[in-house]
Amino acid sequence: MRIETSDFSLPAIASSGQVFTWQELPSGRADARFLIASSRHRCIASQKGTTLTILTPSGSQPSASVLAYWHHYFALDQDYGAILSRLPLTQDQRQCSAGIRVLAQDWWDVSVSFMISQNSNIPRIQHAVTSLMESAHGLMPRPKQLKALLDDEEYAQALKLGYRLPYLRALAKTACHWQPRRLQDPAMPLADEMAELEEIPGIGPKVASCICLYGLGYLEAVPRDTWIKRAERAYTVEWDPVYGGIQQQYIFAWMRETASEL
Repeated sequence: MRIETSDFSLPAIASSGQVFTWQELPSGRADARFLIASSRHRCIASQKGTTLTILTPSGSQPSASVLAYWHHYFALDQDYGAILSRLPLTQDQRQCSAGIRVLAQDWWDVSVSFMISQNSNIPRIQHAVTSLMESAHGLMPRPKQLKALLDDEEYAQALKLGYRLPYLRALAKTACHWQPRRLQDPAMPLADEMAELEEIPGIGPKVASCICLYGLGYLEAVPRDTWIKRAERAYTVEWDPVYGGIQQQYIFAWMRETASEL
């Protein structure tokens, strides 16, 4: 399936810090190619110029329902031209972050990834996420699967999660019989969903806001990490009440790119 896109870049999204379930694949000099997992789905996505191609992992044409899933996942149902035009971003910020879209990820994939990501670095996060996915046929283990994996002490210790391990165990145990209320009530206010998530051990405001933004569709949620807090201190930042999360993603990428100049 070939889709013509604008304001879209697979490499920019892959390096944006919002997703850890992508694996870059060898490609030609003029394109980018990734094996992507989300919930119970996998695809191979490649981009050459403005053309996005989506195939099954075997290289065949996906069904219409699967294509609809990926169309939403890549936020291709959002008018990013209109969104970006309303956000208070400088030209430098837009150019530095060109092509980034906030993905509509699976809430569970995001929860596990960002529980692991706390006070860690990209190689360590990727090692743990990749190890988990290899144990579940290339997908993020679902709650019962993850609980069983982490019950194996030797396997759990090999993930090298440190203090995060008991938190991940608590998350898996809780999610065996629970999921965020947002999934049943799309009108649930962000503050209420944040409060629900923060009841789980190991989930603070930063991780809760990442789950809300990347996994539950709250595009107004603004995860505040070191880069964003630095931007708030150094500049007058007014977060858009509807798309503050997208605005945050652009400022995050710009801050990382220009850090040496500040």
